[in-house]
Amino acid sequence: MGYIRYLGHSGFELGIGNIIALIDPFFGTGLKEPAPFPLLKPSLLGKADFIFLTHEHWDHCDPSAVKEIAERTSATVVAPSRTLELLELSDRQKVDVVAGDAFTFKGLDIVVTKAIHPASLYPVGYILKAPGTFSFYHAGDTYQFAEMVNINVDYAALPIGGSFTMDPIDAANATKLLRAKFIIPIHYNTFSKITQDVDDFRRRTRGQTLVLRPDQSIDVR
Repeated sequence: MGYIRYLGHSGFELGIGNIIALIDPFFGTGLKEPAPFPLLKPSLLGKADFIFLTHEHWDHCDPSAVKEIAERTSATVVAPSRTLELLELSDRQKVDVVAGDAFTFKGLDIVVTKAIHPASLYPVGYILKAPGTFSFYHAGDTYQFAEMVNINVDYAALPIGGSFTMDPIDAANATKLLRAKFIIPIHYNTFSKITQDVDDFRRRTRGQTLVLRPDQSIDVR
């Protein structure tokens, strides 16, 4: 069915059937302190059909890296307009989205969810699925919100860093709203402002949690 590869921070590479999708790929550009894990280079991401960006902040949108990957792979970049404006990329490779959008493009079912992140101009999350494969929810940077009760997926990636996002307690409470078989914590311990105890989150979610190391992949069958 595919694979999930964690790129560190909030970044993922998903193999969803025959589709390869990147979400908020992270390469450390903008970090003001040493990264606690080895950083990937854009050139190591050899293929991509889509690049999804949740919002415009430096740790989720690296304009030069996104441009390099998109031009090399011909990937379609999906993001809110405020984020797309940062990219020096052909409009033919851009898809502007808003929360509430739901559509199928190149065989991938895409739902754009709201995100509550006051520091961003327009944040979103994504639910991705292709026929016969797993479903994946990337919350982006967000606090908990009531509409999470409508989310029913196989995997959910939730921020637990606690700086303008959910912390471990809030994220654990969010798992009681949304329905997901597995929870992957993201957006924590990359820099000091978002230092958290991931084991505390694991305990609170009672076995649902998959803690992935940066550059770790899991097969999904």
